[in-house]
Amino acid sequence: MWIFEAGHRLQVIGYRRQVARNSHAHSCSRLRVTCNLLLALFAAGYFMASSRGLSAILGLYSVQEVKPKVFAWIPDDVIDQECDPLFTRAATAGFIVTSEGVVVVDTSNSPMHARDLLYEIRKRTDFPIRYVINTSSAADHMLGNEVFTDEQATLISTKTAQAEMFQYRQELSDRMHGEEGWRLQARMRGFHVTPSTETFDEKMTLNMGGQEIRIASLLRSETSPEEAVVYLPSAKTLFLGELYDNQYFPRVGSRDVHRWIEVLRQVEGWDVDTYIPGHGGPGSKKDLVDFRKFLEWLVAQVEMCLKQGQTPEDVQKALGLPKTYNNWHAADLASDTIADVCRQLAAQHAAPASAQPER
Repeated sequence: MWIFEAGHRLQVIGYRRQVARNSHAHSCSRLRVTCNLLLALFAAGYFMASSRGLSAILGLYSVQEVKPKVFAWIPDDVIDQECDPLFTRAATAGFIVTSEGVVVVDTSNSPMHARDLLYEIRKRTDFPIRYVINTSSAADHMLGNEVFTDEQATLISTKTAQAEMFQYRQELSDRMHGEEGWRLQARMRGFHVTPSTETFDEKMTLNMGGQEIRIASLLRSETSPEEAVVYLPSAKTLFLGELYDNQYFPRVGSRDVHRWIEVLRQVEGWDVDTYIPGHGGPGSKKDLVDFRKFLEWLVAQVEMCLKQGQTPEDVQKALGLPKTYNNWHAADLASDTIADVCRQLAAQHAAPASAQPER
């Protein structure tokens, strides 16, 4: 904001100096009118940008129409300062415009980004927003939910994800009352964690304006957070949420990496040509395969090292990434990605064979 304002002031100063050198009163008058007009235009644009759309002007996100009336909202790889410090990267979101209303897929990591998303929707349609689908309970996919309650949208997730959202809200409250709570309150002032209002078990279908929207829970296990996908058969488009990051290092956490790879293989066989990830831009089937191969490579490397007797800590320190992944985003998460896989596989190797989860 201040860059724009400073630049404008320099222009005004330049104009005034030109006026001082100009002895013709008529030219001076015309110049004043020009300056005043520029000031008015700037003020109007400035306040409009301040309220809505400033992020777009600054180039912090883009919107891509991947198929007719199907849009992806794609944030840049920027570390946010006004959000949960555990989820500083905004997640990719999307929206589907039908003749009966709009369906939103995920709301990113803050109400501010959700307002950017709403701004982009309203640039394209005045139809009511009927549904918001949260593919995950992860904070970077649902912290913007509160913005869409004002639109009277129904918020949909799996039952497990809804319970995890309520749990996150309680844990966030506990964190805000801890030693560093004042820092968290400063970063997240005005946030209202809003869990889903409607749930489903395994599958759910919405039919709106001739568009069939299938929602399915694909990654279900006792140890993994539950992840859902949103499939548009007629558009051959699949929103994968946390299950797919396009050239971003993923957050593994407690997600069962073996089951995760199986799910990716499963959706690779679907009639889909556009895959919208949890982070990054829309990808092709090749991009999805590349991501799955990264997980497979990582698992193979860690398992080999563990079988050789190395500790998870040793593997984490010694394992280097191939040059293929040098251009991937979120490089600061790469060590966490490796560490999570090391811990998970080490625990499986240490457990008795009968106690290991079925695959």
